[in-house]
Amino acid sequence: MRGHIENLDENGFTIVHGVVTEDELLFLRDAMDHIYATYDPERDGLRRVEGSHFASNLVNKGSFFESIFLRHPIYALVRYLLGEDCILSSLNSLEPLKGQGNQRLHRDLPPGDSPQEPIVANSLWAIDDMDRDNGATRLIPGSHKDSHPPPDDEEGVIYAEIPAGDVIVTNAHVLHGASANPSGRRRRVMHGYFTKNGLSQQLRQREYLLPEVFARLSPLARKVLALDSW
Repeated sequence: MRGHIENLDENGFTIVHGVVTEDELLFLRDAMDHIYATYDPERDGLRRVEGSHFASNLVNKGSFFESIFLRHPIYALVRYLLGEDCILSSLNSLEPLKGQGNQRLHRDLPPGDSPQEPIVANSLWAIDDMDRDNGATRLIPGSHKDSHPPPDDEEGVIYAEIPAGDVIVTNAHVLHGASANPSGRRRRVMHGYFTKNGLSQQLRQREYLLPEVFARLSPLARKVLALDSW
């Protein structure tokens, strides 16, 4: 943990290796393709991202997703950034199609807001190998320490190239952005997005959970999904 905390403090992100097993990756690839194909914005709460396969409301999509966001050390690292009572804002998945997916560098902050402490954090779970040729996330290390606008020439950008099973945890105040997928190779990533307790969720989990899912959740999962604070 110490090395990851040092990376979060210095660079604004850290890479945790081997969080998802090979068997889990095989399951996730099949499951995610089914979820992409059956996506319904009315049922799943968020608008589809153009140029991508997209899925949201994943906590509602099977028992695997009901606790994955609590996996060690990912949840512990998020708590380090946001506090012990942080909550899950959303759990979704995104895969850029060929030639699609590029984003401008940005920080995940409300417009005009620049708090001194992080209020949001993200975890990017690589379901496929992720590299520059299939849309790896771009980051500028250390940019969480200031509020400077993104450089037009993207000076200082690195590409987070990681194998399937690794997870990137970011202080979402760091300048970052998805990149295009020129090769068209599969690049499925699951996003566990967290926020400080008391702030609004990207997806208000209680409004979208099936009753049987709600009943199965552990006390900790209920707390992190902010289900008992309504």
